[in-house]
Amino acid sequence: MITSIIRGVIRFRWIVWAVIGALVGVSLYALRTAPLDAIPDISDPQIIVYAKWPRSPLVIETDVTEPIVRALAGSPDIQSIRATSHMGYSFVYVILRDARARDVVRQYVADRLAAVRPQLPADATVVIGPNASSVGWIFQYALVDKERTRDLRELRLLNESTVKPALQKAAGVAEVASVGGLEKQYQVRLIPPLMSERGIALREVITAFQGAFREAGGRTIEVTNREYQLRGSVDTSMARARW
Repeated sequence: MITSIIRGVIRFRWIVWAVIGALVGVSLYALRTAPLDAIPDISDPQIIVYAKWPRSPLVIETDVTEPIVRALAGSPDIQSIRATSHMGYSFVYVILRDARARDVVRQYVADRLAAVRPQLPADATVVIGPNASSVGWIFQYALVDKERTRDLRELRLLNESTVKPALQKAAGVAEVASVGGLEKQYQVRLIPPLMSERGIALREVITAFQGAFREAGGRTIEVTNREYQLRGSVDTSMARARW
């Protein structure tokens, strides 16, 4: 049999060379067009749920992570659910049986989170991560002020208002996560003896601050062929109209 194969190859050698040339051409074309990754993604298809709440890991695990895990269990497209709780935040990893069911499971996760949201703490933030893989972190940058004219809060604001929106518009970018810097915040120090002396309860202070930044819709007025939009805002205890 081997002798017959050798004789056939020698007899039809031009056909053999043509087949070899065609295979080499197809191989070169595949090398140039095939989607190859330097680091192949071997992770399980998953959807990540991120919860943020400024509490200890034990409290987050009991009041946030466990209710989310119980709410998400039960879908036939979910292979397993893994969760981890840290100081101030937690992650819930929903492992899929089939990557093609990602959109269906993502909608299921969103519906279940909406149903369980009233059971979670009111000040806890729960969001679904973008459609990205475990090797999706492709670039890291830092804003450095070499002249030392801006503080960390200004650098964070510059990144959130200018750099981050520009990067999010790039094709293929699922998320730009900001790490570090300082966010603008207002801190109120309460002195219980003075509050007790004036008869002010803590709930009254919280209610006052919750309503301090509310705005009310206004109307549009026209003056000298120009339109001005009015809105009402509450600043401490005084209402003002702005345009």
